[in-house]
Amino acid sequence: MRTLLGVFREHDWQVFVFGGTLRDLLAVSATAAPRDVDLVVAGATGDALRAAFSRELVRVNRFGGLSLQVQKLPVDIWTLEATWAFQQKLVPGGDFAHLPQTTFLNVEAVAAELDTRKGRARRVYGETFFRAVREQVLEINLEENPYAGLCVVRSLLTARKLQYALGPRLARYIAHHGARIDAAELEAIQLSHYGCVRLDRDQLMQLIRVVSGKVAVTRPRPIELPRARQLAWKLPRPQQFDWYSRGWRSISREGVIWKSTG
Repeated sequence: MRTLLGVFREHDWQVFVFGGTLRDLLAVSATAAPRDVDLVVAGATGDALRAAFSRELVRVNRFGGLSLQVQKLPVDIWTLEATWAFQQKLVPGGDFAHLPQTTFLNVEAVAAELDTRKGRARRVYGETFFRAVREQVLEINLEENPYAGLCVVRSLLTARKLQYALGPRLARYIAHHGARIDAAELEAIQLSHYGCVRLDRDQLMQLIRVVSGKVAVTRPRPIELPRARQLAWKLPRPQQFDWYSRGWRSISREGVIWKSTG
């Protein structure tokens, strides 16, 4: 990050760290190495960024930002005005204070100034983010997003990583879109976005069924996801029920075995 900071100072660009990096620092671990870093720049053009980071440039991403490799650290960087929600007029304003309003999830709705001058406080924007961390509820921040499948996958993985409940709006979103996207596609989305499959298609569909079932039968309130060990549980073969000559077992939506005798 110091390498990048020198370039930003040389060009007198304002830079904010944005989203998931700050979430993980506060909600996961202050010492964990980030998977990547998102940086948003004001005072620069796309061409100026490409010229400044030509050696670190890996590719131009789907939103027109740059994917960099900086000493083994993946960095996504884009100009403030190139933020998708600003371009689509979904969020008014268009400055750093409004940047947190552009994220799909509330736990990514935070931006912090990267560089500060001596004697001046660092600017941090993220009221929605801090409320999400206090309440430990994952919820939709801005629903409009061109990649519904990715939103479903990221929401489920983020909720499991943080061990947060799903808010009512997000639960309905997952139930709606999860039922309309093929399981193989959801698995492929993980491979494309993360470089690996973190939840196989069976586990993903099981989570979506759990969420859909709870949305259908409960009042609007946060929904807890089943733990990893419950997802790993497999339906027993029929012969495994022969142990109980006078009993029977049934399976709940969460995959818990219940025994009844008599």
